[in-house]
Amino acid sequence: MIRVLSQTCFSLFLIVFFTGCTDFVEPNQLAFVVGTAIDHVENGNIEVSHQIAIPSQMNAPKSGGTGNADSFFVMTAQGKDVFEATEKIQRDMSRRLMTSHRILIAISEEFFNKNDISKLFDKLGRDPANNQRDITLMIKGSSAKDFLLLKHPLENLSSIAAGKEIQINGMRNFSTRQFIIDNVSEEHRSLVPTFQIKNRKVNTKKEEPLAIFSGYAILNKNLKVSGLLDDAEGSDVAWISGKEKSQGLTITWKDGTGILSFRLTHLRSHFQSVSDNDSHRVAVTVRAQAYLLENTTSLDMSAADNILEVQQYVDEQVQKKLQLTLGKVQNWGTDVFGIGAYLHRQYPSWWKSQKEDWDDNFKKVDVTVQAKILIRSLGTLGGQLK
Repeated sequence: MIRVLSQTCFSLFLIVFFTGCTDFVEPNQLAFVVGTAIDHVENGNIEVSHQIAIPSQMNAPKSGGTGNADSFFVMTAQGKDVFEATEKIQRDMSRRLMTSHRILIAISEEFFNKNDISKLFDKLGRDPANNQRDITLMIKGSSAKDFLLLKHPLENLSSIAAGKEIQINGMRNFSTRQFIIDNVSEEHRSLVPTFQIKNRKVNTKKEEPLAIFSGYAILNKNLKVSGLLDDAEGSDVAWISGKEKSQGLTITWKDGTGILSFRLTHLRSHFQSVSDNDSHRVAVTVRAQAYLLENTTSLDMSAADNILEVQQYVDEQVQKKLQLTLGKVQNWGTDVFGIGAYLHRQYPSWWKSQKEDWDDNFKKVDVTVQAKILIRSLGTLGGQLK
């Protein structure tokens, strides 16, 4: 009996010993990286900055509406690559850096123009600590580190504010994983959201610097900035590219006496060849559901004829503005829309002769835009209140 009991106790000891976690790290031993910044330095190295949250201060009351500076801190180091710079930061930390909950990676415009962005892909793709669900964006006109150092009137960290701004405004598919996929593809180029630091008066006190969404950057095959689009043009491109699910639309009525404003949802786009045997002519059909939110015209929107007239006019205006924006981007030779991917599927043999110089060949494709907007709601009023 004693022998059986001894063997049982020894077996239990072995089970506990071999199944225990020897490298387990408690939450209070972790430093949660919320945002990472990549900046250019002239000595050939790379500068990496991590915005690290202070959990005990995240719910602390804000004072004066200017945010709480103690809810985060930023650590910076330079290295030959991202790993070396991060290791230098780690040696100065009392906790282990954890990047699996990171919201975004901010890259300065200068780094895009002076460095090979593709060198970042190996670290982002190889290291399992990177979840690749974080958002990649560009900081225009300033260093990415300055972006991380900013406070925000509503959120504890600038990274959280930027991530929420992208999400709440209907922008999607801007993850690091999608950024890498777009850039390694021969048939697609990248569209990157841009933020710019501007002084804004957000209270009765002096102006404060704030990171504002300013549009999109178009990257070419070599991951250099081919052009910058403002918010309006960028929204058009994002719609055609399938990277935006909602946006606003305000148009002047035909006679110039009033304005119509809509909320567009369920944005979609579809590519189709004009002719089965013609790979140089593509029609882009964009669709959306429209909700009328403001009407300063004399139109009585309870009349069926007026509804049909407005819907046709909206189609014409959307088609016109998207065609102009598409032509502008096409002149840059940057296919951020996915037209090359569509032609690759439709004409695989033809694509083999086009893929090497697709940036130049994309300029020669005749792309036309067709809009089909469905008005789903007219609001609670018909005609104007008088």
